[in-house]
Amino acid sequence: MRACPSCGIIAYDNVVILERRVPGLEKKYTIKDIAQMAGVSFKTVSRVINHEPNVRPETRRKVLEVIEQTHFKPNLFAKNLQSKSVKNILISIRKAHGQNTTQWFDVLMSHLMRLAGSRSYNLIYEVVYDDSELEHSMLERLSGFIGVVILFYLEDNDKRIELARRSGIPYLSFEKNRSVPVSVSNNNRKGVEEVARFLFERGLTRICFMLGAEIEVNRERAEAMLQTYKWHGIPPERLEIVFYMNNLESIHRFVTGKIGSKELPEVFFVSGDEKAIAVYSALQEQGLRIPEDVSVIGFDNIPISSYYSPPLTTMGQDFERLALELFATVDKMMDREEGVIPVEVNPRLIVRKSVR
Repeated sequence: MRACPSCGIIAYDNVVILERRVPGLEKKYTIKDIAQMAGVSFKTVSRVINHEPNVRPETRRKVLEVIEQTHFKPNLFAKNLQSKSVKNILISIRKAHGQNTTQWFDVLMSHLMRLAGSRSYNLIYEVVYDDSELEHSMLERLSGFIGVVILFYLEDNDKRIELARRSGIPYLSFEKNRSVPVSVSNNNRKGVEEVARFLFERGLTRICFMLGAEIEVNRERAEAMLQTYKWHGIPPERLEIVFYMNNLESIHRFVTGKIGSKELPEVFFVSGDEKAIAVYSALQEQGLRIPEDVSVIGFDNIPISSYYSPPLTTMGQDFERLALELFATVDKMMDREEGVIPVEVNPRLIVRKSVR
């Protein structure tokens, strides 16, 4: 990581976050602020910043006066937009307060960062917790310098979609969402169906499927599991689906409660490998063995999952392929190609020792 206290630039490899700090003031001016104060358009300010000739002298003087008064300086993004040498991609991820870090996202980001440099992309990353924050988000403040935005963890009626549309920024989602026409996603149905068949072949049909927030990707995974029970003629009463298992504390508490009520399933299927550690902890604290007493299976295949005790069986995301498909789709959007279509990437079952 590199930081410059005077200019407010923070850079980590190909991930760049930039803020202009005004000496002696708390106000952080954006190019939109300059345009409003000078009474001109956003594009006019951009032309002045980039020394384009087609600006009237009086207009140029007015804009430059406002820039001087506010101590605003042309930034990295404006220069890149003019030169076309670097393209800026915003990674916008929504989280709930108290939600644990999603390690699969960190793994995916490592692949995106590696590919970004070879493609002359800058990745700008921000986390949004609440819609009230969007007014001051990078999606709003830097909209003129963002080529494409990739949206993670979309919720119903997600305001980020509206903001991207209003700003004229091409956008896509990671994981399918009916509100977004273009997405790159795991083939969640195929992955969940394969997990179910794998368990059924071992005679394990009493499953507790633990998911995060009730968003579209998790609803799709739940529906796929229910459908697989029907296809195999297994009573759906043997399946328990639990949403809002967002953090380790709630998962540990839930599993401990299941042990206390003597309503243990044969398998805990956890949507997220990092969450499986809380299941391990609750079971082992009560003297239960994995997989002899209870089996556990995850979804993601983050690196640490092979080092759990016992190593975790999981449905592995193909992170490298997902990153490649994300950039291929971004390339098409940058070039304003028509007919860009959604892409699904097949996950792969990784069999280890946590399922009997």
